Amino acid sequence: MQGYSFQHQSSSPWKKFTAFFRRRDALSILIFINIAVWVIISLIRVVFTLSGESSFAFLNGILSFLGAPASLPALATSFWTLITYSFVHIDFLHLLFNMLWLYWIGKIFMEYLSQRQLIWIYILGGVSGYLVYMFSFNLFPGLLHIAPNSRLIGASAAVMAIVTAIAFYLPKFRINLLFFGRIRLIHLAIALFVLDFLMISSNNPGGHLSHIGGCIFGYLYIVSLRKGWFLKLNPKRLFKPKPKFNIKYRPGSEKAEEEYFEDKKRMEEEIDRILDKIKITGYNGLTAKEKETLFKYSKK
Repeated sequence: MQGYSFQHQSSSPWKKFTAFFRRRDALSILIFINIAVWVIISLIRVVFTLSGESSFAFLNGILSFLGAPASLPALATSFWTLITYSFVHIDFLHLLFNMLWLYWIGKIFMEYLSQRQLIWIYILGGVSGYLVYMFSFNLFPGLLHIAPNSRLIGASAAVMAIVTAIAFYLPKFRINLLFFGRIRLIHLAIALFVLDFLMISSNNPGGHLSHIGGCIFGYLYIVSLRKGWFLKLNPKRLFKPKPKFNIKYRPGSEKAEEEYFEDKKRMEEEIDRILDKIKITGYNGLTAKEKETLFKYSKK
């Protein structure tokens, strides 16, 4: 299989940047929201600085309103932070590295899986990261004393869920990584998981614990996808008829694997198109060929 390279391609960076956001797909929207939130927070901090006021109280307010608390009582009064924390960054480098990972790995993800899956894995990976963070801070004695004042922010857990999901979905996929050369994406995902575990003893245990939670969700999602427990986190599956995908992955050569995933992607896109049509016109609005296609896939 042809790997994905992190090498810079020769073209205008600004044109590539603007063209990316003009696509308005799931990946560009997720990155745009993260950048927009950071820009707004940063602009307000500039106003505080120029007016001679400290932005400390403002940042505390942002963390209290949008950051996910380790304290369960605090979560009860700010439940929306389960989602919002994954879109909040204070430091530019924190934002930069998360968005670079999301862009690089997200492009690979959308070559083989759907935009809806990207969004749902981002959101639920973030939730999973928070749950591991919250339970750890309320369970382990070494973290109990900092739990009341701890808040979680950043897209790291959500991004790690996406990295792990696509790595285990494409176990033979290779990438060119600076200083390391050509390696399998799955080996990179495992290395990042191990590194996060070893870094729990650092000055940011909550961040690394949330990364582990994101990895766990990404892995479990792909396991369930393989077994057919839930093949796509797609609200359209609520509409009847419901096709039951149960496509088995059979390891083989890299060329055979590439053909398999390309065929699978085309099949899923066709089913999505038919389900879109059902939503608008109803089942009776389908052509005979579309009904036959839907029937065949419902038997797989």
